[in-house]
Amino acid sequence: MGRTHRQDRQERIARDLARERGEALVRIAGMLEHLIEQLEALGAAWRAAPDEGLREELASRYRATRHEALRYRWYLEVQREALGLNRHAVLDEIYRVPPALGAATSGAPRDETEPGRGPHR
Repeated sequence: MGRTHRQDRQERIARDLARERGEALVRIAGMLEHLIEQLEALGAAWRAAPDEGLREELASRYRATRHEALRYRWYLEVQREALGLNRHAVLDEIYRVPPALGAATSGAPRDETEPGRGPHR
């Protein structure tokens, strides 16, 4: 039996949706990479800051940027799930969001204000 106009239209819509989901995944991952780079630069500046006033300003910017990075890390996980990708452990290897300032690099306590984690879930 031949294809109908309706079937063609539904397939075209499904392709467009899949393309949009993929493009969203790329945009989210790019933003997360950018935020991680900002965190690395802010962390280095904080460690090198010559006075407490500057350190406090940098720490405030770092906290805000880290919160945004954690939000985008969560967005990435949600977008992957929308594409049927459910194994997210690899994300923590690829997109390493630096720990809170002053926290130990290994075993740092999880920030309970992380989007998609702690009380938000």
